[in-house]
Amino acid sequence: MGRPLVKPGEPVDVRRLGAELGTRVNTLLVKTINVEIIQLVIPAGDLIPTHEAHGEIIFHCLEGQVLLSARGKTHELNAGQLFYFCTNEPFSIRGIAPASLLVTIITPKQGQSVELIGN
Repeated sequence: MGRPLVKPGEPVDVRRLGAELGTRVNTLLVKTINVEIIQLVIPAGDLIPTHEAHGEIIFHCLEGQVLLSARGKTHELNAGQLFYFCTNEPFSIRGIAPASLLVTIITPKQGQSVELIGN
C-alpha cells in the first residue's frame, strides 16, 4: 500500500486524484481496533474477485465508476455515491472507468453483534 497511516488529529486529503489516478496505489489511511479506512484505486477493467470483509463496509466512490456485485445483483457506483454491505457479505468489484474509492470497514468489538436500525 501507499503512503503511511494518518495520525489521530491530522487532516487527510481524499479528493479526486484526477491525472494522478493512473499512478497511485491503494493506501491504508486509518487502522484502529474497530475501523479501517483505505483509499482504493481500481483501473478500468480490473476485477477484485469475490471476498468478504469481517465487518460492515462502506464504499464511497470519489471518482470514476465501478460495478459492485453482491447477493446476486450488480450495482453501478459512480463518483459521489456510496454503497453499504453488511458484515461477512461476499462481494466483488469491477472497474468500469478508472476509479478511486474510500473504503471504510467497521469491525464490531469482540462479543458485540451488529444490528441494523430500521430493519
